[in-house]
Amino acid sequence: MQTMGFVMKSNCRLVLVTNIYAPYREPVWEKLADRVTSLDVILIRETESCRLWQRDIKKKRPSYSLHVLGSKGGYFGQLDSGFYIGGGIRNLLHKITPTNLIIAGYSAGPFIEAMFWAKQKKVPFVQWYESHYLSSHFKWGPVAWLRKLLLRWSDACVVPGVMSKAYLEVMGIPADKIVIAPNTVNVQKIFFLIKKYFQNTPPTGKARILFIGQYIYRKRIDLLIEAYKTFDPDLAILRILGHGPLEDHLHKIAGKHPGIKFLPATHNLEETVHHYMWADIVVMPSDREVWGLVINEALAAGCYVISSSLAGVTPDLVENAPLDVGKTVNPFNGVLSLANILSETVDSIESIRLKRQSIAEWGQKFSPESTVDGLLSAIALSDHKKYNSSNQNIDS
Repeated sequence: MQTMGFVMKSNCRLVLVTNIYAPYREPVWEKLADRVTSLDVILIRETESCRLWQRDIKKKRPSYSLHVLGSKGGYFGQLDSGFYIGGGIRNLLHKITPTNLIIAGYSAGPFIEAMFWAKQKKVPFVQWYESHYLSSHFKWGPVAWLRKLLLRWSDACVVPGVMSKAYLEVMGIPADKIVIAPNTVNVQKIFFLIKKYFQNTPPTGKARILFIGQYIYRKRIDLLIEAYKTFDPDLAILRILGHGPLEDHLHKIAGKHPGIKFLPATHNLEETVHHYMWADIVVMPSDREVWGLVINEALAAGCYVISSSLAGVTPDLVENAPLDVGKTVNPFNGVLSLANILSETVDSIESIRLKRQSIAEWGQKFSPESTVDGLLSAIALSDHKKYNSSNQNIDS
């Protein structure tokens, strides 16, 4: 978890511009607000059609202010992204008068408006960028050209992990302009809930396999079902938890297999953690995944993971872990490859169960505090870059 050791200046009035409300971001916003003079979070939209998160936007936040723009547009499922315009962000920024900006996107009009405003007002801004080469829809063409231009505009960039950092470097962003702030979930709450509800007696019997996520093609739940069906159901149980347009299709693939059980989507972390406490193994076989926060949650709950090699989370949290916390799978290698990995994992279930606490300790290191450390380092770097650029202009 890379940070740069900068101390945040006390008079920073920070604005963070992001796409929608996400409950897993609130702990980061709260910790961030504690370390700056003021924090305003601007949402382009309140939510998107694919999200079932419980939310209370109107609730007063004591440590920061939350604003929702009136942007117009929609969510495009095939691109897994929303595209919006308008909403009055320039007027809002003019009212708040921030000293620093973090802009968590580039594909919607308000993001670009915020960048123009920052350039016009000479306010340093950090671009928060999470995609990587394997998750990007636009590697060439006008969108890729625009993205590269906007990223180069920023005074510093912050990314969640090594795959995103490498992608920015391929796009020509200097390595010394990029800071890693690991993606996180509310690990403190997961720890509290497990301590409250988890029984100290480790489970016995069949291995417990869990998938949790949206029922959409790129999650490759079909691959998991077919792989599970290749070995003896007396060895393991598979729970599939979520929602989405492929539900009927997935039920058809599963048939009446006695080891497969479908469960409805959860709406909050309290509900979700109970499923992680049940599970031994959490599988994320996606063929495209920008990050994969389910792996953060699963590890923080002590679950062993099988994580897609194409997901941004995998190098940082799985492959580079100081102990064996999981395996990786390339979904393009097909059903047999995943079946073999599942079989190897199930064969080791007793030893996996014994290290649940050690796995949880590793997962809980990726905390909101570690994310905030990275964000503040990026802000300090953007101040430094802007200061040097201004001095060069004066000297010239």
